[in-house]
Amino acid sequence: MSENTQTPNPPLWLAVLATAMAGGMGWGIRGQYGHETGAMIAGVLVSLVLVFLFCPNNRSIHVVRAAALGTIAMGFGGSMTYGQTVGLTHDSPLIGNWAAFRWGMLGLAIKGGVWIGFAGLFLGIGLGGKRYRPFEMFLLMLGMLMAVVFGWWLFNTPHDPDNQRLPFFYFSDHWQWEPGATLKHRPEIWGGLLTALVSGILYAALAKGDRLARNLALWGMLGGALGLPLGQALQASNAWNPGM
Repeated sequence: MSENTQTPNPPLWLAVLATAMAGGMGWGIRGQYGHETGAMIAGVLVSLVLVFLFCPNNRSIHVVRAAALGTIAMGFGGSMTYGQTVGLTHDSPLIGNWAAFRWGMLGLAIKGGVWIGFAGLFLGIGLGGKRYRPFEMFLLMLGMLMAVVFGWWLFNTPHDPDNQRLPFFYFSDHWQWEPGATLKHRPEIWGGLLTALVSGILYAALAKGDRLARNLALWGMLGGALGLPLGQALQASNAWNPGM
């Protein structure tokens, strides 16, 4: 955004409430579509609420660009599998298994942090007032894509369930949690996205001096790391205590 544009200061409760309502509605809708496309529905609603609250006086092209970046970035997280990670915390065969519960919650914290961190980073790039030229963005995306490949190799391989070879940090269901069960072992990509996110934050903070992009990314990571496990805790509590 423009450095000279006066920034409104809406009440914190209004920003939190409106964003939560928009995100909750978008997340409900996304269930009908799933994956990247579904995640972008929540992304566009949350991004529009934020830019309308905090940037009502900016030019429409700036607002649209920021909302578009936040929307696309929210879609990145949709490439991560997390259904079985949720299942570790509340599937019937695992009720009472605290080790599976803790591992599932850890996985949700990591995936949630990566997911919302991406949205914060790109929304901040759109709002921060630092100019990112098209070719610069192309190179940034290319570098982050290379980081995805490296992070996937580092954290999410090997994936050879037929020979019982899975990554050490594997947050989907497998034979350790349900011996003898017929399972579809999901390949994971969170490590690649985490590496790409860190590289994007470092570029924005160090190369561009973009404090807003850095701060929104870090706050997004914190919010996602807390929000997904806390939300799932409510669902898991119902599964673990059906009589309550």
